[in-house]
Amino acid sequence: MSSTFSTKRTLEGSSPSLLRQWCPAVLLISVSILALCAVQADVVSLTGKPSRDILLLIGVAELAFYIWIRVFSGMRLTHQALTLILFVGLQSCAFLMARLDGFTGDGRLILVWRWSPTPEQLFDQSRTKRASADHDSVAVDLTETTQWDSPAFRGADRSGRVKRVNLSTDWDRLPPKQLWRQPIGRGWSSFAVVGNYCVTQEQRRENEIVVCYELSTGREVWVHRDPARFDETTGGAGPRATPTIHNGFVYSVGATGVLNCLDGGTGKRIWSVDILKDNSIDNRLFGMAGSPLVVGTLVVVSPGGKGSSLAAYDSKTGRPVWKGGDAAASYSSPQLAQFDGGHRILSFNAEGLSVHDPSTGQESCRYPWVSNPSERNNVCQPVPLPGFGREKVDCIFISSGYGKGSALLEIRRLDGRFSFHKRWGNRNLKAKFSSVVIHEGCVYGLDGSILTCIDLKTGQRHWKAGRYGYGQLILVGSTLIIQLESGEIALVKASPHSHQELARFGALDGRTWNHPVLAGRHLLVRNDREAACYELRQ
Repeated sequence: MSSTFSTKRTLEGSSPSLLRQWCPAVLLISVSILALCAVQADVVSLTGKPSRDILLLIGVAELAFYIWIRVFSGMRLTHQALTLILFVGLQSCAFLMARLDGFTGDGRLILVWRWSPTPEQLFDQSRTKRASADHDSVAVDLTETTQWDSPAFRGADRSGRVKRVNLSTDWDRLPPKQLWRQPIGRGWSSFAVVGNYCVTQEQRRENEIVVCYELSTGREVWVHRDPARFDETTGGAGPRATPTIHNGFVYSVGATGVLNCLDGGTGKRIWSVDILKDNSIDNRLFGMAGSPLVVGTLVVVSPGGKGSSLAAYDSKTGRPVWKGGDAAASYSSPQLAQFDGGHRILSFNAEGLSVHDPSTGQESCRYPWVSNPSERNNVCQPVPLPGFGREKVDCIFISSGYGKGSALLEIRRLDGRFSFHKRWGNRNLKAKFSSVVIHEGCVYGLDGSILTCIDLKTGQRHWKAGRYGYGQLILVGSTLIIQLESGEIALVKASPHSHQELARFGALDGRTWNHPVLAGRHLLVRNDREAACYELRQ
């Protein structure tokens, strides 16, 4: 009995000691988990890059736990080894249960259960179910245009402005009607729309795809395949650029640099050129993202590099016509502008903004503008402003992320030579992933992830409000349609007085960086795993 009593006293006495012994470890693990959650939820930032913050926190926590085990725990060596093995085993189990499914626009990890279907598996399952409904005999004619077409990236003029559409903003009474929604191949291409057909680019296993869908039904009507695959950690697999439809032909640039001219009725190749190989250029970190620009009889693309910042090919034959400029490519698309009584092509490349003669490709002038020097990422479309202000001068608006900001540049001509003059520049709007729209003297864009309105004339900020992630936006009348990075669609009033969100609905699920397209009543949205079409009431 005395032995039993003694054992009981020993156990009772050891419990507080054991609790005190493990209290620092439990506190350390709890604080580490909370810190990781705070970084992942964008509440705390240490270095400005969430993925780096997470690795740093994990490294510090593991080092601290190891020091506690070896120095302060008071355990025997065998118990220390067993504890470390258990700790590593639990981390390994957690690692095996999760799968990295990419990164958000600000670098946070996207984690999913390892056993959840991949985008490719979801697409294959959907493709099997609907294969019999696709590729029926359909007469596709992309020469039959309408006033509501959006035949190129961000519309015919790449301004992101939708004309001739009256949009109802009362989505409580007249909500968007889903016409179709289905899995598609991966990639960050948007849609080009002509008539009742829309064309985009996708990655399907080892092939880059240009595909034409019926706008009203989502039915696939033709497919063109190129044996090519581009994949990188941040954005994943797939093409980045949006096709251009012109005179019944489809022009596309894949992420690996394949420029195609396709018959718009069948998808059959007319001609094809590898613009990287043709210009002896290595691919960029995030792939070729510039959408082709059709100017007269030329197709202009941006392979980048010495002597080939821009390159033009004959639209009918694919024959090289000219090359110009020495800057490396970035992730913006060639932009047509009209200055000094003639057309010019703007290139927002890795070195800054360049102006080119569309007939020769010769670079007229350049304004240095390097964003994120290690990667040189200029994404936002430059906005030409011919005859701007009371002085009626030609200007260009540019913007970049990574702390760079925005500027309004005046383009001048003296003795036959062009030059730039900066009217203002500041960091009030830093467009990282997206382009901007201009309405009644104001610029609307995402400053990182927050919607911002600035005065075009002065660069002063009117307001900054509303978190939309690293999404995209277009302008319809006096209303912004914002594609959130989360997949939702929001309506916001384009007004310099205040931020006013009018409506919102869940259009897609998951990370969405693709530009939305409004063609008449049809709102087309997609990301790297699904696409949908909604009818908006007018």
